[in-house]
Amino acid sequence: MKAAFTLAVLLLGECQGFGQTPDKAAATAAYDRANRLFIAHQYQECMNAVDEALRLDPNLVAALTLRAKLAMAANRYDLAKENLERAIAAEPASWYPRFLYGFQFYQQNEMPAAIASFEHALKLNPRAPEPTLYLGLADEALGRTDEALALYKRAVELEETSGKLRSETLLTYSRLLLLMGEFAECGRTIARAEKVDSASRDPHFEAARLAMKEGNPAHAAKEGEIALRLHEGDVTDRQVHFLLVQAFRASGQDADATRHAAKVHELDKGQKR
Repeated sequence: MKAAFTLAVLLLGECQGFGQTPDKAAATAAYDRANRLFIAHQYQECMNAVDEALRLDPNLVAALTLRAKLAMAANRYDLAKENLERAIAAEPASWYPRFLYGFQFYQQNEMPAAIASFEHALKLNPRAPEPTLYLGLADEALGRTDEALALYKRAVELEETSGKLRSETLLTYSRLLLLMGEFAECGRTIARAEKVDSASRDPHFEAARLAMKEGNPAHAAKEGEIALRLHEGDVTDRQVHFLLVQAFRASGQDADATRHAAKVHELDKGQKR
């Protein structure tokens, strides 16, 4: 799910306010235009507007972090790091540039550096869900599952307190609960994710995975079929069809299993062309 989290973090914080003074009005206006273009995925136009903002105010932190996000989207982590270091130097007490600084290390699998930066961001803002969540992801990547589980739970609590509870955060928590055999809490967390984002297929896919672990392939098939009818989310059609093959085979419904296996084969052929 790393690609999905990458997109979430690149979009994260684009509307965060940064202080301005009257002499920075033109630079801030250029940044605001760049931000709108970023949200609209008009990246070249966005970069032009960011460059204009930084020409007017080379230390505008909002523009520096946006330029870093554009660089990460293009896999230019060297440029991202450079811009984030400038942002940190300009506003050393700001948690968000420090968080993104850790994120670019996380994306490059440099976990010790990522963890150090996430921890620094949390010291600056202990109630920020984002560094809490990604600190958990880094811990999980290093096999520290107990620490990761506690951090995921904390990230959920922080998002809930802020009124911005995200399905993605809940499902990150649920996946580790599933891995650790905490099926009851996993099910409750998936149900919460479904309520938060009822249009997404992802909670239903995770509910199907849980049902398979619990030895209930009939319910897994039901949840998988619901997931297949939904189109929002990060789970692919192939993933859903493959899970349905397993669920229907375990249920003894060979014809349905064969039908979904054919869909998997069809999708695989399409990718090879």
